[in-house]
Amino acid sequence: MSKIFKVFQKVPEETPIQKLARKWGKMPLDLPVALRDDNIAKIALYAVKKVMAVEDPAIVIQWNFAGFNDVPAVPGFRNGDMNQSKQAIVTHFIEHGGVDVKNLNTVFVFRSNNELGEAENKLPKWVRHQNDVPDVCESAVIHKVTSSGQIDVTIFRYAFNR
Repeated sequence: MSKIFKVFQKVPEETPIQKLARKWGKMPLDLPVALRDDNIAKIALYAVKKVMAVEDPAIVIQWNFAGFNDVPAVPGFRNGDMNQSKQAIVTHFIEHGGVDVKNLNTVFVFRSNNELGEAENKLPKWVRHQNDVPDVCESAVIHKVTSSGQIDVTIFRYAFNR
């Protein structure tokens, strides 16, 4: 192939998962499960670029709807209780300082680790792991490390699975 055609060869575009992993300095399979979804990765990248300041933490949630459908007669609610819903968790994060990125109930940006920690500590008990009931979600925390968008990622199972 001549040099001129190599210049015009299309370089494969990174997927959102690949880009997120690169910003973390890892491989895509190193990402927590919650970040191995292109739609979720896209929202997380938007948060890093447009919403987060350096050192801001964000919790990223991949909802598990089976965790809200453990009582067939009352779908969408954990333990069959109408107060135990995905929306109740979303409201909890917002009331404790989280900004719901794009109002998609997936990425919540906090202004400090203390804010995120308080929100996590005050999660209601029904949100936590229960034997014989699917967990409500997988989660991870992203910290924006530099203004150019480098990030650090941590699995955040403890919040929902303790």
